[in-house]
Amino acid sequence: MQYIKQFIAKNERTSLAIKNVFYSFFLKGITILISFLLVPLTIDYLNVNDYGIWLTISSILTWINFFDIGLANGLRNKLTEAIAHNDIKLAKSYTSTTFALLFIIMTVFFIIFMITNYFLQWDKILNLGIEKRELIGNMVLIVFAFFCLQFVFKTVGVILISVQKPAYNDLILVFGNIISLLIIFILTKTVPASLPYVAYVFAASPAIVYIIAYFFIFFGKYKYLRPSYSFVDFKYTSSLINLGVKFFIIQMAVCIVIYTSTNILLVQLFGSKSVTVYNVAFKYFNSISMAYMIILTPFWSAATDAYAKNDHAWIRKSIKKLIYIFLLTILLTLVMIVFSEQFYKLWVGDKVKIPLSLSIMVAVYTSLFNWSNTFIYFINGIGKIQLQLYITVGVAIVYIPCAIFLGHRYGISGVVFTTIISLVPTSIFMPIQCKKIFSNKASGIWIK
Repeated sequence: MQYIKQFIAKNERTSLAIKNVFYSFFLKGITILISFLLVPLTIDYLNVNDYGIWLTISSILTWINFFDIGLANGLRNKLTEAIAHNDIKLAKSYTSTTFALLFIIMTVFFIIFMITNYFLQWDKILNLGIEKRELIGNMVLIVFAFFCLQFVFKTVGVILISVQKPAYNDLILVFGNIISLLIIFILTKTVPASLPYVAYVFAASPAIVYIIAYFFIFFGKYKYLRPSYSFVDFKYTSSLINLGVKFFIIQMAVCIVIYTSTNILLVQLFGSKSVTVYNVAFKYFNSISMAYMIILTPFWSAATDAYAKNDHAWIRKSIKKLIYIFLLTILLTLVMIVFSEQFYKLWVGDKVKIPLSLSIMVAVYTSLFNWSNTFIYFINGIGKIQLQLYITVGVAIVYIPCAIFLGHRYGISGVVFTTIISLVPTSIFMPIQCKKIFSNKASGIWIK
């Protein structure tokens, strides 16, 4: 503890990052606990198959979070830079312009989806009976509307992260999860099983909390960043999007093609129950990633600040310390594998059976995810993402055919093994890029 205090005292940026990590650990711990409570509660209320249907629908609709053309991540870096140079007027223009652009994008996409949804055959997409087509179609449209609201107002969280206050964003997420838990619990006691009700609760809770947070944040401590029509200036669109478009393509490749398609492939190849089996294992081991992301999150904006001030030494020291923490997560993951069967039985009972081989593969996947993100967060913070862009697009191109082939050959485990393969390139090349950049030896693609 004395060492930590001495370390904090040496550097204000490090002090802020560590304080946010401590606060976020507490808040994210609550979030993880609630997410674990929600799984058996929701499965008991619905059933294994309907829960799998909801997981698949939600994973499909999360694509809207990445259709901001990378504006959120562009804002995250640009706003941090503006504040680092004490240019408050520019910072307010960035926030105002981003909100205006996101509102326009949201409106356009909702209109397009409302028309398209009429023609979508959700029964075939989700491998269901035709009798559920109209029910699912109507439900998805309402859920999509809430996702659109969240799409705009979650920018509040991006701004909090940009001012290096990610713990505040975690607090917002905690409130959203608490509301979901309470309402789902009430539904189990008062209303017969209803997939639409569950979907509305999970979609509406975060959207409503972010809207409330908007007023607390921008009419309180951070009113100097409050979006204003008079500060909307579309000339900043290019500076936000130039970097943001690269983030957008990376997000599309990783989150839509790989993450979303995994659930779709599972439901098409093996039915909705397989989605539940995979996601129970994923949620168990992903708790390690969630905890590790708490530690990493402050370092994105801190890296932006450090790089703008040419403080490479701080970045190198931070990466070294994070690698030690990563090694601890590996040990914890091994322990979780050993006790996984007992935990599943305690957590979800006998309703869901998860093979040990699947648990091991999900554990390997989350470990590779944590390792690559240790370096990606710093690379994203300084905006040198051209190499990452090429890698993720290349992986996305081969992912689906590879997953289908291995899925037919090895079942659920084959699809999950493909997700492991997809992380190997970034796990190798991102550490190399970091070493080159922060030792001033990078050139060509390594520094773009």
